[in-house]
Amino acid sequence: MSELAAAAQDVVVAARRGLLRGRREPRLLALPLLQPVLFMMLFGVVLGGVIRVPGVADYAGFLTPGLIVQAVALTAGLAAVDVARDVHRGMVDRFRALPAPGAAVLFGRTVSDLVRIALTAGVAAATGVIAGWRVHSGPAAAAAGFLLVLTFGYAVAWLSVALGLSARTPRAARTVLLVCLMPLTFVSNVLAPPDTMPPWLRPLAEANPVSAVVTALRLLWGDEPAGSGATPASAYPLALVWIFAALLAAIPLALRRYRRTPAP
Repeated sequence: MSELAAAAQDVVVAARRGLLRGRREPRLLALPLLQPVLFMMLFGVVLGGVIRVPGVADYAGFLTPGLIVQAVALTAGLAAVDVARDVHRGMVDRFRALPAPGAAVLFGRTVSDLVRIALTAGVAAATGVIAGWRVHSGPAAAAAGFLLVLTFGYAVAWLSVALGLSARTPRAARTVLLVCLMPLTFVSNVLAPPDTMPPWLRPLAEANPVSAVVTALRLLWGDEPAGSGATPASAYPLALVWIFAALLAAIPLALRRYRRTPAP
């Protein structure tokens, strides 16, 4: 067997472990799957009649792309807690004692995260459809949007793996995760356009990478508010730049931390 084939087999084994673990511990997916449902019920259904966004006729349609990105970010972020638990229990030391390369172990790990991310995105999208959201720009644009969402989630998963390998305990990883994800997902255009925010908060929301991804999705799916000024030529490249910058930073960092993570 060639080295490439052996590495691919190691990736498959590591991914299978991650998927089996998720099946045995369904609570790991409970919060990410429930979050978009609860947010849609609260903001899209209960408060949707009183929330007014300039240039938006249907708030549920405006909200759904943001909730999909938010749910995907949470699902991918939970990888940090899972990896920190492996470090704390000594599993990473066992992995490093095996002949499998570290890259195969981590890529397999993120492949299993990508499957969970796809499931979460599907549930969030289905919730939006039930609330009345529709893609207005055709099947190709719908597929391109979901591909962008999965790529974004994969980048967040790698950042989370790096965080989990750096954290000393699962509790520390969970704390850092919440401190990072809460501002990123709420100080953004997920729930409201930055134009409606206070002047001191608006630049933060506009510079947020989550806002860039959500804007690109809304443009792809025909949900961007009229008169927002966003264009495909500016939104898509900016979202991709954020995503690939995160991947270029997180993958080498995670691999380096995997090799150097001390025993608990």
